[in-house]
Amino acid sequence: MFPAPRPAELVDTTTVRPWRIVLVAAVAIAVALLPIPSLPPRAHGTLVVLVVAAGLWISEAVPVAWTALLIPVLAVALGIADAKAAFAGFGDPILFLFFGTFLLTTAAADHGLNVRLTRAVLGAPAVRRDPTRLLWAVALLGCGASAWMNNTATTALILPLALTAEGLLPRRLMIGVLLMASYGPSLGGIATPVGSAPNLIGLRLLETGAGVHVSFARWCAVFAPLALLGTALAALYLRWLGRAREAAGSGTAALAQPAAPAPPPLPADGVPTRPWSRAERTLVPVYAVVVLLWILPGILLATPLREQGWLVAWNRGLPETCVPLLGALVLFLLPSGAGKARILDVTALGRIDWSTLMLFGGGLSLGGLMFETGLARAIGEWIFAAMPVQGTTGIVLAATLMAVFVSEITSNTASASLVVPVVLALAQAAGIDPVKPALAATVACSFGFMLPVSTPPNALVYATGRVPIRDMIRYGCLLDLLGVVLITAWVTWLG
Repeated sequence: MFPAPRPAELVDTTTVRPWRIVLVAAVAIAVALLPIPSLPPRAHGTLVVLVVAAGLWISEAVPVAWTALLIPVLAVALGIADAKAAFAGFGDPILFLFFGTFLLTTAAADHGLNVRLTRAVLGAPAVRRDPTRLLWAVALLGCGASAWMNNTATTALILPLALTAEGLLPRRLMIGVLLMASYGPSLGGIATPVGSAPNLIGLRLLETGAGVHVSFARWCAVFAPLALLGTALAALYLRWLGRAREAAGSGTAALAQPAAPAPPPLPADGVPTRPWSRAERTLVPVYAVVVLLWILPGILLATPLREQGWLVAWNRGLPETCVPLLGALVLFLLPSGAGKARILDVTALGRIDWSTLMLFGGGLSLGGLMFETGLARAIGEWIFAAMPVQGTTGIVLAATLMAVFVSEITSNTASASLVVPVVLALAQAAGIDPVKPALAATVACSFGFMLPVSTPPNALVYATGRVPIRDMIRYGCLLDLLGVVLITAWVTWLG
């Protein structure tokens, strides 16, 4: 069975590519020397920082976290902002919301709760009777789990179990199952604000740049159905493509990779043999309370109770950003049932995906600088002058196209940091409410399906050696186009 690498191994590496660094530095120097009369000095300096960050992220010349930390350092060195303002993104409350979520998912992984769920779904009687239904099992499990877990961690969890069907399915259908182990988590990540880092970045930039707060409940009401619809359409597409190629002679017999070891059978039943541990029995109600505290205030605010003093005090005293961190802190106190050990201990901090958190903070710092110096608005005006976009639908379509394109060549988190500030300014320059274009761009950053470098889940699937890059591009291209149409229509109608 293919051993899925740890998420951190794909989010960040120690690889340094000197010539790419030199090329990015040369472009940045050229931009710094280029006279741009319409930009004030601080905005021009921020443009240089943007070129450096975008160039290093896209070229992967250095680890992404290194680039994120470079952003505030360059801002201070170039006199764009003082240290307090430049590093503000790394102390943003939204970052700690994601930090708390990481701790909660680490607890589930440490005590086997996520594996129990995965084996229960993939070992369900319907899947055992017909292995071709594995595609749907992987799709729904990936979508549901990644609404609360890191997308990469979800794919790393599902992929080894999905590979147990190798040798039981036709080769093209097996490719579809493996691709679904990537597409499902990416699509499911848009279901909740904490499902993917771009969601939180987009929401925070929308709040700071346009003064609009989107609650947890409102986001779920709009985008959870889109996540389910997108996942279902992707599964139908991959299933249809597998059948069509099989019928065309691409192979009705299962074709296993020659070098692959003999796969174990699917689980004999949907329930693992080991009993539920005390930690697992404790985690389930804790997670239920956390989800309730996330969603309930937003629901109540949509009712006549929104004017009640106790609800206002609740939102002020326990905002959404504090809920997952509070839940994680409780787990440091609750016993796991293994001697004196607790469900979480201090070693869990070493297993947090710090690279993503650093990228998150750097992106927020960059977005804040672009707004504060006026660079985002200037870029938005340039794009608006160059593109024949009309009305809200045109701006939403342009924002979606821009986000999907950028997400194909750099990480979805970096894409949100680069695209959302520009989209907000573009909408403002066009005199249009920026909420729908910003939400469309935020969601579209998770729709990078063509290349292994587009998302860590894509890279995990490609690393199995079972999915040729030509197939990933061929299958992903149509899904990208479908995503553009779907997001544009959905956000314009419901957003």
